[in-house]
Amino acid sequence: MASDAERVRDLLVPHLMGRLDDPSATLEVTGLEIVERGRAFEIVVELLADGQRWRVRLPRDNADRVLFDGAPPYHVVRGIAGMARVQLFEWWHTKGHERRSAKLGERLRPAD
Repeated sequence: MASDAERVRDLLVPHLMGRLDDPSATLEVTGLEIVERGRAFEIVVELLADGQRWRVRLPRDNADRVLFDGAPPYHVVRGIAGMARVQLFEWWHTKGHERRSAKLGERLRPAD
C-alpha cells in the first residue's frame, strides 16, 4: 500500500515532471519526491537547467495539505502544481542574488 507522500507524488507527477518553459528559461524536472515535515511538507524536485543538475526543495504550508486528504479535486491539484512551477522559476531566476532562494537549491553533478 502506498504511503500518503507517495500518493501525493503520484497526483503531482503529471503536472510537474518533464520540460517546463517560461520566456527566459527551460527547466526539465527529472525527479519528484514529497517529504513531510510535521504539518507542512516539501516538494523536492531534481531538474536539469542550463546544462546543470539541481535538487530544489519547495516548501509548502499547511494550506496545501489538502493534497493528503484522499482524493482532492483535480483543480486543487492543478493549482498547487501550478504554484510549485512558478516557485521553481522564481528560484531559478533569483538563486544567484537572494539568499532565501539560494538555500532552496543545491547543485548536483554536471549534466551528461
